[in-house]
Amino acid sequence: MKRAHALLLLLVVLLLAIPAAPIESRTYVLQVLTFMFVSVVLAQSYDIVGGQMGYVNLGHITFFAVGAYAFGILFNLNMGLLASLALGTAVVVVFAALISYPFFRLRGAYFSLAAFGLVKLMEQLTINLGWLTGGSNGLKVTPGNRVLAMYYASLGVVAAVVVASWLIERSRLGLALKTIREDEEVAEDFGVPTFRVKAQALILSAVFPAIIGGLYTWYINFIDPNQVYGLSVALTPVAMAMLGGSGVLVGPVLGAVFLYLMQELIYTQTAHLHGAMMGLVIVLVGLFMPGGLVRLGPVARVLRRLGLTVEEA
Repeated sequence: MKRAHALLLLLVVLLLAIPAAPIESRTYVLQVLTFMFVSVVLAQSYDIVGGQMGYVNLGHITFFAVGAYAFGILFNLNMGLLASLALGTAVVVVFAALISYPFFRLRGAYFSLAAFGLVKLMEQLTINLGWLTGGSNGLKVTPGNRVLAMYYASLGVVAAVVVASWLIERSRLGLALKTIREDEEVAEDFGVPTFRVKAQALILSAVFPAIIGGLYTWYINFIDPNQVYGLSVALTPVAMAMLGGSGVLVGPVLGAVFLYLMQELIYTQTAHLHGAMMGLVIVLVGLFMPGGLVRLGPVARVLRRLGLTVEEA
């Protein structure tokens, strides 16, 4: 564990120092890292429900999208950055609480399909509410040079979601989530309030994509429905968590970093294959590597040497 702490400290120091380093094309490097941080937040927050609880939430990106739009609308009302982020996140929390009751009446593939349907429902709702959201033309916010500020802000959200996942995993809530993952009926028989636990997990998993969604809008100054609800965007958190190793703390982080770098390579070569790549990753991981990268022999051994245990999902 001491090795893991030392490595983590070194990584944090390196990431904090990058903006001051004399790197050629520094702005581009910061932008790449920033979007990678966004991917890590989405994958890690997805895994609270998808990994620790075992419910494949194909609608997780909805929290990011609603947070992005809520922030943009509030920011355009001159409410300020922090107030817009706080209220936008509160909107997403309420949204997650409201959908938890009907959605958690479903299990397995039915839950996943309903969650994915929610993405398309919210996309159409966003398009039809053009007077509020800008519709298919998109939503603009006051532009500005926010590269450095967004880099540090997104890095902070990454730290927050990883710490929160670690705390949840070691809490009574985390134990209840694992019990539900293993056998929900048995969990109910032993007195676990399964609905309340599932609702809490969904709400917690919604907080971080809501925050990073608001920051995303603030950073790029413009969003449209396809940008935040598109098929490839919706599948990204699931693919990243599964590739890295869903249900293991470092799994979604590893999967997000690896897959994001692969995305960058594909974008520079054949951008039109991006959506197909997300689906292909999910299929291949399910068929040939269901445990993800962290459960592969060489990777698992390295993680154990660092003091990071790798448990079966």
